Amino acid sequence: MNYDEFPDLRVLLAFSAVAEHRSLTLAASVLGEAQSSLSRRISSLETTLGGRLFHRTGRGVMLTELGERLEPRIQAILSDVTALTEDARSELDNPRGEVELGVVPGMSKPLVSKFCAQLRRDYPRIRLKVVEAYSGEIEKWLASGRIQIGIFNRYGSGKVRGAELLMQSELVLVLPRGVYHLALGDVTLSVLSELPLALPTRPNGLVSRVSDLAARQGIALKIGFEGGNGALVRDAVEHAELCTLVPMHLAEKDYSDAAFEMRRLVKPTIRQHTWLAVGSHRPADAATRITASVLRMMAKAK
Repeated sequence: MNYDEFPDLRVLLAFSAVAEHRSLTLAASVLGEAQSSLSRRISSLETTLGGRLFHRTGRGVMLTELGERLEPRIQAILSDVTALTEDARSELDNPRGEVELGVVPGMSKPLVSKFCAQLRRDYPRIRLKVVEAYSGEIEKWLASGRIQIGIFNRYGSGKVRGAELLMQSELVLVLPRGVYHLALGDVTLSVLSELPLALPTRPNGLVSRVSDLAARQGIALKIGFEGGNGALVRDAVEHAELCTLVPMHLAEKDYSDAAFEMRRLVKPTIRQHTWLAVGSHRPADAATRITASVLRMMAKAK
């Protein structure tokens, strides 16, 4: 069959309305169109199917034998289209699927737990899988398609293509309280030559940025410990008399108790920029788009 000749849904709806109301005038009124236009649709369908579908009578119209045979099949087609439309709208309003999110440690708590609770409440058919890693790994996963959404950090001032800036935070120096007697107030990068540091495991964007700036100023960093996660670095600062560099928002969350003190780092000020990106390895489905939208709103409100 040549599908170009197949009647469109408006023609089938016209047939259905006339068959139901047994009147061209009433069917045209229900459909909100002129009777002449409706008559042309019916004539077009009869031409396509090769036979008369209605008998014209003084009281209106009646189905022919062909019309009676076709009516249940046309109604089934319209019912299927209605169901398909409702299913599609349901998928958009309440999509289903698994979404894998990669997030840097500094953004994982309490954002992920709160986000997961909201997603379960508003979109219960989305299954969320969260993996935590440093930024370089997350960007690799985004590029390879392993994860659909990534939250990662950069330390330069330029924009990241295909990503949206969620927040930015200045780096601060965190010290074990009472061990290193630095003057109160801001400190410059040069002070790092005097302090043993606990930093994230390399390769790491923060470590690379600080190392590059220190090298330009002829400052030799004393990295005494590298930790694979924030908890290890924190323990090293608290128990091994090491210092660390973290963004202000993380310092206020993880280093706010009496065991630590902090100094703002200046000359230069180093800012961490946190970005959200949806992977471009394949087109984002409805579940991924919804997840990214909710996550974006929550992260900005954080």
